[in-house]
Amino acid sequence: MINPVEVTSNDPLELAEQCLALISAVVNLDDTPTKESLQFILQEKMTALFAVLYASNG
Repeated sequence: MINPVEVTSNDPLELAEQCLALISAVVNLDDTPTKESLQFILQEKMTALFAVLYASNG
């Protein structure tokens, strides 16, 4: 049986750290396909971060 792992955090600090790590990787990589993939993941993480921050202020 497969146990799905929760990969979306609701902790803004954790999401911010993930965004920073992804930004660092994108800036320092030379492999274009990998950079593009990480940029899509970064966009999803930033959307999640903004949603959590917006929900906590609303």
